[in-house]
Amino acid sequence: MRLRALLPAPVALFTLGLILWLGFLPLRNYDLFFHLAGGRYVLEHGFNPVDPFSVTGTAGWVPHEWGFGVICVLLIKALGAAGPALLVASLVAANVLLLWVALRRADAQPSHLLILACLGLVSGVQASTWIQERPFHLGHLLFVFAALGVQVWRQGNTRVLWAFPLLGLAWANLHGSWLLGPALLASTAMGTALDDRTPASLRRCGAALAAALAMFLVAGLSPDGPRIYLYPLEHSLLSSTQNINEWRPLDLDAGWSWVYLLLLGACLFVIGRARVRRAAALLPTLVLGIAALKVQRHAPFASVLLALTLVEHARTSDAPALPRFLSWLERPIATWSTGTSLALWPTILMAGLFALNAGAPRPVEKGTHPIIPLPVLQTLSQQPPGRVLNRFIMGGPISYFAGAPYKVYIDSRNDPFPAAIHQAYARLVWSEPGWEQALEAYDPDYVVWDTENPGNLLLDHLRARGGWRELAKANGWVLWARERTPTVPGTPQRPATASGGG
Repeated sequence: MRLRALLPAPVALFTLGLILWLGFLPLRNYDLFFHLAGGRYVLEHGFNPVDPFSVTGTAGWVPHEWGFGVICVLLIKALGAAGPALLVASLVAANVLLLWVALRRADAQPSHLLILACLGLVSGVQASTWIQERPFHLGHLLFVFAALGVQVWRQGNTRVLWAFPLLGLAWANLHGSWLLGPALLASTAMGTALDDRTPASLRRCGAALAAALAMFLVAGLSPDGPRIYLYPLEHSLLSSTQNINEWRPLDLDAGWSWVYLLLLGACLFVIGRARVRRAAALLPTLVLGIAALKVQRHAPFASVLLALTLVEHARTSDAPALPRFLSWLERPIATWSTGTSLALWPTILMAGLFALNAGAPRPVEKGTHPIIPLPVLQTLSQQPPGRVLNRFIMGGPISYFAGAPYKVYIDSRNDPFPAAIHQAYARLVWSEPGWEQALEAYDPDYVVWDTENPGNLLLDHLRARGGWRELAKANGWVLWARERTPTVPGTPQRPATASGGG
């Protein structure tokens, strides 16, 4: 039995593969670098309501996910370029392992084959996010923690409610999905009240609602203060948000969307044939499951609830959740999963990778994917500070590799930039009427732009107008500097800020 306890369970082997894959990927996500720039700024200067990275971010700088950036910066100091990659690998692995635990708790006599199938479907939905070094990995993991806490509460443990405000405090400083935590607990409590209307049950539900309210209120202990309560609504209503792919409806051109629809359909099928339906599970699952059809960013979270609800209702369903011809796999999978190690070997592997990189950390520049044009950014950092006209995705890399003195026109933080800047940026990209006025209003010193369509449109116009010289070119990106007439002493200087709105 002792030897058996050392053998890895099936899901442990899966997470070992994930760690080996994700832990060695080069840094490639553009958004990672604005998180790194923000985390470095917080560590060096604290929080500043004035955007330190641009003159156009007049809506103010509030680093809602500052915790992720700080963690990544500290890991880079300790592990070099591997720090963010290993963080993502550990978060994804922990998410998979905890989801397996939650799925097993969803049924007193679980079908290991069904759990493995549900875990595979959830992984299929979330897999497209795994290679991105972004803070939503923290959101995904904390959501599974919340789901586990809800399970424990539904099974009669009321003391777990004290953990929810602490979870909410951490969540609000790590990822913008924090509102899902109190929403999950509150909707589960309301569903439980519908399932069992006895006085004792209603008192338990009242305590859970109070914990959900406390979890919501503690989010105000963040750099944004009480404004954070309205932030999710304000952000979703921004016109610029609607242009971000992950905030659009489910994209049927993406393979993972069909996996999500398969999971949603399977869950509805099992629920429809179930003899006992529990509103405590159905209420949050259906609300979030439908919301994910409208906003695909919610799908990784909704898939977790869909899988948990499917497993919970499969036992009382008249229809088999899986084809009967697969039933022969149940016994070997159950035998392999029972009594074997779940987290031992993933933990050992992660510890080994951390130790290996701590002993010989690589500079970030050595561990960055070629899609980030480092020669362009390094050349920019050697020039006098100034205003940079840049593509949306390149704002974060400029702020990190060149530094805050090189003021970007826009970046994928999205929020700090008013609608006029987003509109002017679109005119600049597509050479729409008004692009010249937008250019002159901003009066950039440098241009960091891509040479592929539609980026070549602006470059062609600037080349024809003259007054620019190329300083660097790499991987489809160029750095141009403006050739300015030397300033005569006593002449007025340009203002320190610019609207850029045209």
